[in-house]
Amino acid sequence: MAWEKLRVAQFNSLFPRLAASIVWTALVIAGAYLTNFDEPYLPFVIAGAFAFFLRSKPSRWEIYGWLFSSALFVKAIHLSAIPFWVLRVASGFSLLGFGAILLLGLRIAWSDREAQENSFAFLAPALILIVFILTSSNVLRISGSFNPQTEDAWLYAFDGSLGFQPSFAVGRVMFTHLFLARSAFLTYLSLPFAMAVVCAWKTPPTAKRISWHMLIVILLAGVGGWLLYNVVPGTGPIYASGRDFPWREIAYKDLPRFLVRKISLPTSIPRNAMPSLHMGWAILLYWNSKGFPRRLRFALFLFLILTVVATLGGGQHYLIDLVVSLPFVLAVQSASSLGCPNKRRHLMALVVGLGATFGWLLMVRFGLPFAMISPAVPWTLILITVVATIWLHGWSSKTDENSAIEEPPSMPSGLAAASGHN
Repeated sequence: MAWEKLRVAQFNSLFPRLAASIVWTALVIAGAYLTNFDEPYLPFVIAGAFAFFLRSKPSRWEIYGWLFSSALFVKAIHLSAIPFWVLRVASGFSLLGFGAILLLGLRIAWSDREAQENSFAFLAPALILIVFILTSSNVLRISGSFNPQTEDAWLYAFDGSLGFQPSFAVGRVMFTHLFLARSAFLTYLSLPFAMAVVCAWKTPPTAKRISWHMLIVILLAGVGGWLLYNVVPGTGPIYASGRDFPWREIAYKDLPRFLVRKISLPTSIPRNAMPSLHMGWAILLYWNSKGFPRRLRFALFLFLILTVVATLGGGQHYLIDLVVSLPFVLAVQSASSLGCPNKRRHLMALVVGLGATFGWLLMVRFGLPFAMISPAVPWTLILITVVATIWLHGWSSKTDENSAIEEPPSMPSGLAAASGHN
């Protein structure tokens, strides 16, 4: 990773390297200056760049330069004036991310070819994730215009068929436990940072090219989830129930008289409830952490559990949203793994995952009378879905555990797998 030592014979390359460094520094500073710190997702994914930097095994002097440049970015960014602690945490971590992006770019400018390839293998995925999160946020803002009316009533009624409203129950627990609420809320909003950590760890320190597999998994889940948002558009109980959440819910005995119809909600509210991509991504991050250090795997498992708490207790999702995310991510994981040795098993898991996903969407939309027969009916279907998904994932990936599945053989084959799923 040593930066190239300029000798007399290399003076003719000094000016291009210096010019590239100046341009790159200006671009990173401009990016820091223009970043919106009034929402947490973008700062958190920028912060994830320092996970890529540390994974690249920087030298001691590179670490010193990273910390020094990160401190200087305090003068370039606009810290949010909103007294919201999560925004301040995200903004503070993003300083380390900007410093990492700057150092990785400068390393490319001043290193030999081998080190340049290695640095690009870490810088490129960090930038791809930043662009993805930025694009996703903008796309979600316009999702309401496609579905001015939502089907939250069907989601609410199906959750009620379980005998109670799980999101309301978890919401009441979070309201009375401040530490749990803050931990879950931080987990929910820092998802992009967790994505970056897993992608960085899936990249070997000596990598010479981008590790595409995890990036494809994340991007494929995002595209597929956005398409499914338009099948059964929902917003979440905190929007559909308003001030009733989480204190007043319709009793199970009164559900047969509940009027199930489409409701009009402000189009500024994203229709991103069904399925829960927060839950889906958290599952995918944990599934793809095999081979990670135990502490990191435990942290990702805890991240998954707190995501369940946050999605329900925060009122952003119904329980059925989380359930449907299971077969959905099984399909995503299987589609992105078709280039692995156990292709037939992955293909079977893909078919089952897609079938179960659309089966659940039909069940929620048209199967409420069947679910209302008894709480045992929806609970049994949920249990079968959870157990079958976990088993199918383990069964389909069993022979891949000792294989190099971090990335497909080449970029085109990875994109082909993604395109095949869509």
